[in-house]
Amino acid sequence: MARRGNAASFDIDDLDEKIIAALRDNGRIATRDLARVVGVKEATVRAHLRRLEDNNVVRVVAMRDLTALGYDCLSAVGVQVRGRPAADVAADLAKIEQVITAAVSIGTHDLEIQVVAHDLRELDELLTGVVAKVDGVDQLFPSVALKVMKYVSEWAPF
Repeated sequence: MARRGNAASFDIDDLDEKIIAALRDNGRIATRDLARVVGVKEATVRAHLRRLEDNNVVRVVAMRDLTALGYDCLSAVGVQVRGRPAADVAADLAKIEQVITAAVSIGTHDLEIQVVAHDLRELDELLTGVVAKVDGVDQLFPSVALKVMKYVSEWAPF
């Protein structure tokens, strides 16, 4: 995917911040209503939104609410890989619906993944019956989140 702009060198002004904050509250807000909320003309909001999107600063997307969907278990899992390139194993793991992140890492583990499950029984089956059986997965080092203290959902994934 070609990147159209360079977010690293992009300056966000006060109006951009207001627009982004309003979109966090309601990502489906009409441009007309957004203009009223931030106190400028609709054409101004459209121009700012286009500039923010063209420079890859914001994306307006729908996100699943994991709790509303009944996913009560969140687990960070370190993965040791053997016999295959870590990136290939990560690509296979990323195909599993309940794997919500998969990253090649440096440090204690070759990969770091996050998985969700409806309950501990399903988490057990996911880790032992699905993830552990992916070709190249040697060892799993899961930890279960007992209480999520912070989850910043307004930051988009890479």
